[in-house]
Amino acid sequence: MLNYKEYIYAIYQERSFSKAAQKLYVSQPWLSSVVKKVEQEIKTPLFDRSTNPISLTPAGEYYIQQVEKVMAIEEDMRAHFASLSQPGTQLHIGSSMFFCTYVLPRLFQEFRAQNPQITLTLTEGGAAAMSERLLERKLDFFLEAEPLQDAKIQSVAWSTEEIVLAVPARFPINRELAEYCYSFDELLKRDEPGCKKPPVPLQAFQDEPFLLLQKGNDIYERSMELCRNAGFAPKTSVFLTQMMTAYYLVCEGQGVSFLRSTIPEYVTPTDSVVFYQLDDPIALRPIYLSYLKRHTSPVQQKLIDFMWSHSLLEDSPAER
Repeated sequence: MLNYKEYIYAIYQERSFSKAAQKLYVSQPWLSSVVKKVEQEIKTPLFDRSTNPISLTPAGEYYIQQVEKVMAIEEDMRAHFASLSQPGTQLHIGSSMFFCTYVLPRLFQEFRAQNPQITLTLTEGGAAAMSERLLERKLDFFLEAEPLQDAKIQSVAWSTEEIVLAVPARFPINRELAEYCYSFDELLKRDEPGCKKPPVPLQAFQDEPFLLLQKGNDIYERSMELCRNAGFAPKTSVFLTQMMTAYYLVCEGQGVSFLRSTIPEYVTPTDSVVFYQLDDPIALRPIYLSYLKRHTSPVQQKLIDFMWSHSLLEDSPAER
């Protein structure tokens, strides 16, 4: 009954006999005969042909569930034997521009030293594009603050990061909030004894121009909620696609912005920006490692094990 599983699975994906036939480069009559043969074997229909598009019967839903399990096992076997037969192999990791440029190259220095036969390829992109590449097996991992919403993908919280408010140092409001204000160097040392300052009352910035990432980004949603919780709507002067662009615009004095606190760990210190911590639970966000369920090869497992033994700020300049 599984001899023709690829054909039946294609019909399920396309929701059409004709579209599946085109996809498979077979004739529609032949494809229909294949389905009838399987249905005769199991003595029950797989598809409800009275709906438009066609849909699965309860028996068809069970059949597809089992086929997906078989396909997953087959893919695991192919990946496993491929990793055993190849002298070297590649891992493809997707993340944001900031992580790909600053964090991951340093984080993976030790991994590359331990596994010189493995080549790491870093790809920049957002959650939607990376989710699609994972499902197509063009990507092994996605590392970012957004868990991927797909039943076939596992997203596990790997680490956490803090969201802070970055403000141009020359803005007059900093003089009023001196007791809350961190210089660049003070922010890096904020967890050392005697260096902690109280979180800033965010409503003090309600009249300042905000630089926000575009809608759809996790930091945008958190920025808006942080301001709502503080009782105001931000006066947004610019919407941006990259957080590092927001950081450099803050340094140039063009506005205030919510940024990941890991940025100062990886960029050159400057006196042109100051930082404030925030007293709101959503100012702490998890960083998720996402990968396909049931498709972990021995090579992929090496990186998973490495990630669980290292932190977000591993080998950062502040720790060297």
